[in-house]
Amino acid sequence: MPKSVADALAEVVEDLHYDTRQPKHEVLRALVEVALEHRGEARARLKGKRSH
Repeated sequence: MPKSVADALAEVVEDLHYDTRQPKHEVLRALVEVALEHRGEARARLKGKRSH
């Protein structure tokens, strides 16, 4: 994982942690759940296409 992506993920976790006061592991769980719901978009990005 590029450092810039890891840094962006850490920043989102921090932001959501402070906004929601939820534990960081719960924030990360929610982010993964959202990513799983958008699996098609991830697939398209990996194949170099944009998904709508």
